[in-house]
Amino acid sequence: MVTYRLLLVLKFVGVILYGGGLIGGFAATVPADRKRAVHAIASPGLVLTWLAGYLLTTQLILPLTELWILGGLLLSLVSQLALVHSVSRGRRTLGAFAAAFGPLLLVLGLMVFRPTWSMVGR
Repeated sequence: MVTYRLLLVLKFVGVILYGGGLIGGFAATVPADRKRAVHAIASPGLVLTWLAGYLLTTQLILPLTELWILGGLLLSLVSQLALVHSVSRGRRTLGAFAAAFGPLLLVLGLMVFRPTWSMVGR
């Protein structure tokens, strides 16, 4: 039970780091600061989130092929790619922000509602 709680805390820390790096990637005005926010804060935060999430699935004996888990992995990767693309191209537009932040909101929905493959088509 203690391991499970510690993994939840680690995952939450990873999500906070990723979210902070995402905001910093758009809020910072100096390009070097934007890149630092993405590559030194958001990217490690996402790796920590994925690692803790994987370890949580082993604790709960959940398959990684569940719809909400696969969706979360895929959408978080889309968010990260959009974030890195916007920083590497120097874009700070509303569209670039939506491309990075939108998938993150969808991941939140998947983590809360946990849809499974058996729910598809009902």
